[in-house]
Amino acid sequence: MDLSEKNNLAMETLKFPVRYDSRQQTIWDARGMMVCDIRGWGKIQFMNKSEARQDAIGELIANLLNKFHRNENSKIDEELFRMLAS
Repeated sequence: MDLSEKNNLAMETLKFPVRYDSRQQTIWDARGMMVCDIRGWGKIQFMNKSEARQDAIGELIANLLNKFHRNENSKIDEELFRMLAS
């Protein structure tokens, strides 16, 4: 399966928009299906503002998925989506 097929399969699976829930540290789709957990406490726990950093990463991923779905900045989003998928 090539990258385009993988992206299409992922987009068919999710109901947009997706959102980040900072209490549960998860990303959810519009139907209430959990998309992913945001778990980065390994190194992040030793950084300044660790909780804010983890939440910022969750928000960033949710925003990138929503932008990708809307085809905004598609070249940049395609590259970021590829990075997240690898």
